[in-house]
Amino acid sequence: MTTYAAPTSLGTRIFRRLSLIVLARLPTGRWLRKLPMLPSLYGRSVLNRRDHTGLHWGRFPSYAQALAAIPPTRRSGWDFEESAKLWVDNIDPVIASTYPVLFWLRQTLNKGSSVLDLGGSIGLSYYGYRRFSKLPEDLQWTVVEVPHIAQQGRLVAEREQAAGLHFEEDLANAPACDVLLSAGAMQYLELSVPEMLARLKVLPKYIVLNKLPVSDADEAWTLQNYGPGVAPMRLYNRSSLIGAFEQAGYRLVHSWAVENLDCLIPFHPDAYIGSFSGFALERVD
Repeated sequence: MTTYAAPTSLGTRIFRRLSLIVLARLPTGRWLRKLPMLPSLYGRSVLNRRDHTGLHWGRFPSYAQALAAIPPTRRSGWDFEESAKLWVDNIDPVIASTYPVLFWLRQTLNKGSSVLDLGGSIGLSYYGYRRFSKLPEDLQWTVVEVPHIAQQGRLVAEREQAAGLHFEEDLANAPACDVLLSAGAMQYLELSVPEMLARLKVLPKYIVLNKLPVSDADEAWTLQNYGPGVAPMRLYNRSSLIGAFEQAGYRLVHSWAVENLDCLIPFHPDAYIGSFSGFALERVD
């Protein structure tokens, strides 16, 4: 079982945050990157911490190279028991960044609608939507997740009597949908946008994306230490991301900033992302 460090003092947290800003937002970080051994020592410290979510490390050209940089002492990816149980006791955590998703679901869902929730954990968006809106009659909501999380989701759905909530472990096996939703998960997929869309049985009418790390910098990968494990995370280039959906026949309807999420990578201030992004897209027939 994974053990976590005791909570740190306020002073220690403030010092760590200021240090992160110096290394990840200011030119100082780029200069210090040239010092022998310093980046690797700092990276080892970041990746081996168990008491923090959202720490980032490294900038890599590919998923494979990012994955190879995860220390052998850490679990990689999301497919294990500790990850699956992260939200079991808080299944509908509605925060400010959730409201744009709830708004667009209310605009797009009707009686008999179907949602494909890519990387939807144990059904967090479903339970959040159910908490604030009356579910449309005969709504079918399918979450695609890694096996451990999918199994935990089935147990929670049984506990919560969520009859319309289902789980799949392979995107290619997921049913056709009216709305493709991915709320903070698409960046962890090795699949590119064209590869992801190619696995769908039918292209959906609407796509709603939230909490994506997007900027005008070149696309790259980093590592995110989210506590129980470390996962490769894609850093999207804005024009390339939107262009991939446009080539598949979609138009951007709306976009928004997710102010409570950022990405600071020590020694890479050029990769700083001050806020994540969300998008609503519609297929043009």
